[in-house]
Amino acid sequence: MQNAEGARQQIGPLVEHLRLLRRRSGMTLATLAGRTSYSKSSWERYLNGKALPPRQAVQEFARAVSVKPDRLLVLLDITEREQEGKTPENAEPESPERRQAEPPGTAPSAEETATPVEEPAVPAAGRRRWGAVAWVGTAVGMAAGLIAGMLITPGSSSGKPATKSGVAKCVDFECRNKDAQRMDCHIGVWTAAAEKVGSSYLELRYSPGCRAAWARITEAQIGDTARVEGRHDRSAERSISYDKDTYSPMIEAPYPAAVRACAVLKAAKTEVCTPYGGASPLPAAVTDERNP
Repeated sequence: MQNAEGARQQIGPLVEHLRLLRRRSGMTLATLAGRTSYSKSSWERYLNGKALPPRQAVQEFARAVSVKPDRLLVLLDITEREQEGKTPENAEPESPERRQAEPPGTAPSAEETATPVEEPAVPAAGRRRWGAVAWVGTAVGMAAGLIAGMLITPGSSSGKPATKSGVAKCVDFECRNKDAQRMDCHIGVWTAAAEKVGSSYLELRYSPGCRAAWARITEAQIGDTARVEGRHDRSAERSISYDKDTYSPMIEAPYPAAVRACAVLKAAKTEVCTPYGGASPLPAAVTDERNP
C-alpha cells in the first residue's frame, strides 16, 4: 500500500492547483465543506494529497472558488491516466489469440501493410519503461502549462458563489430529484437537523431559496446511503460509491419541519434518522466533524 507521501507525489500538480485556488479565495476547510457536498475531513485528504478527489468534488470546488472547472478536470484526467498507465514489469506482451479476436472484416491499416523498417531490438520491459517516461514527461508539461495559465488568468477570487444573479434554478416541486449543486440550491443552505451515527455524521440540509432539502452523510463507508424524506411519502436517496461522503437528490420542502434525513449504514445494518428540521440553523459546533 502506498504511503501518504507517495500519493502526494502522484497527484502533486492537481493538489498544488487546488491549494493555489483555495489560498486565493481565502476559504477555510469548513467553508469548503459548507459550500460543497464533501466534508471538512474529506477536503483535508484531497488538499494534502492523501486521496484523489472524485470528479464531482472537483466540479463543486471550482464552483465554490468561482472558476471554470475545465483546467482542474484536465489535471484530474492526467492523474488518473498516470495511475492507470503503471504496467507491471512482468506483464506479458499481447498474445496472437488476442490479436485474432478483432472483429471480422476489419481492414488492415496502412501502418500494418507497409514494408517494415528494421530497427534495433528493444526488450519489452524497456519499451514499457520508455512509454511511461514519455507519458509522464507529457503530463508534467501539460500540468505546468495549466498552472501557469491559471496564474495569469483573471478571475473572481473573492470566494463568492459563481452564480451572478443569485437566483436558484428551481423552486419547490421543480427541485424534486435534482442535484442541489447544479441547481445552485447550495447557496445559502444550512443544516436544519443532524445526528452522529458512530463515526459518521448525518445532516438535513435545507435551502430557503429553493424551498427544498436533501440529506448529507459524511465520514461513512462505501455502500452507505443518505435519504431525505418528506410529505406524501416523497423521498430521494443516494449511496456512497467513492470515498466517504455523499448527498441525496432534493425533494420539495416548504419549511424544514416538513422533512427529515436518514442514513442506512450497510455494514452495521442500521438505519438512523434525524428529527424533523428546526426553524433555525444548527451551530457549526454541532455539525463539524469532531474527529477529522
